[in-house]
Amino acid sequence: MTFRNCFRVFIGAMAMALVSAAFAGAAPYHSFHKGVRPLGMGGAFTAVANDQNALNYNPAGFGFMEKSRIAILNPMVEVSEDSYDLFQDFDEIDQDDTAEVSQLLKKHVGENNHITASFDVYGQFHVGKVGVMVAGVGRASVDMAIRNPTYPVLRVSGAADYGGQLGLGYTLPMVPGLSLGVGIKALNRESLEKDYTAVDIAADDFEDTLEDDRQEGSDTSFDLGLIWSREIEGITRVSLGVAGLNLKEMDFDEARDQKTQYNAGVAFEQRFYGFTLTEAFDYQDITDNLAEDDSTEKKVHMGAELKFPYLLAVRGGLSQGYYTAGATLDLNLIRFDVATYGEEIGVVGGQKEDRRYVAQISFGWRW
Repeated sequence: MTFRNCFRVFIGAMAMALVSAAFAGAAPYHSFHKGVRPLGMGGAFTAVANDQNALNYNPAGFGFMEKSRIAILNPMVEVSEDSYDLFQDFDEIDQDDTAEVSQLLKKHVGENNHITASFDVYGQFHVGKVGVMVAGVGRASVDMAIRNPTYPVLRVSGAADYGGQLGLGYTLPMVPGLSLGVGIKALNRESLEKDYTAVDIAADDFEDTLEDDRQEGSDTSFDLGLIWSREIEGITRVSLGVAGLNLKEMDFDEARDQKTQYNAGVAFEQRFYGFTLTEAFDYQDITDNLAEDDSTEKKVHMGAELKFPYLLAVRGGLSQGYYTAGATLDLNLIRFDVATYGEEIGVVGGQKEDRRYVAQISFGWRW
């Protein structure tokens, strides 16, 4: 295969790899970033927020973290269940033949595909009584849906973000168990929201068309969070959390905006024989900003995590009505995280699932 065709396969695959399979006004929520560990717990993390994921879920969590960590490499990849077959089929056809491209689109009408890749670096530490995390972020996500089996149209929805984030958390000495947090982000975004026909995709200048349709912009915003945590008679620790994310809606000029989001959650933690068991429940997007629908089922997230005395943690939960599962193998300098979850792309929870799989490997130090 020539370099030109390799490039077209990549662009076409990414375009077809993930589309807001949005019909009848339905679409997946465009949340800013989802961590592997929270995904395994059903996405319920607002009141947990006790690792680097607090930067995107609730910065108040940094106030409770006592250990420091530096991560120099954290590649993460996420794909949907049908993506591999779509990529393989696209690679096998003549991408210059409109009829073959049209047949490919017809074959995959109704499927939902998704790809996310991220390459973040971060440092987490304490300055006095303030927990701090600084991160450099590079993330890209593409969604795809193919509609209309008679004359198929590919709907591409993707965004790539790069920039920096800062999170601060402080535990108030005058109010035991209460931590307040703030997060600041400055990001550049490139996005693509467009419909393409088989004629468009087979054209010699398709990659130029994609480049022309790409929109760019940059903006800054901030997050606020609160976590109140209390031990109950030595049996369990109860935590209540609320977070406002992107409190100034991020306006990326012509690129896709990032909406404000309000979440609330509760978590319970028990320790026994070196094990730690955590149960959590979240209600997300309280004010219906992320999507046109206001389905209650799509906002409910719940899950649990069992952390073993050494190396291993396992997770499970429910997100938008679909099961989630995950695990971590932590070797200190190297950590492996995996998860699977279902993303609702219908109007209500349980209508149409996009099953996704995510894996991440992290290199760093903690002390």
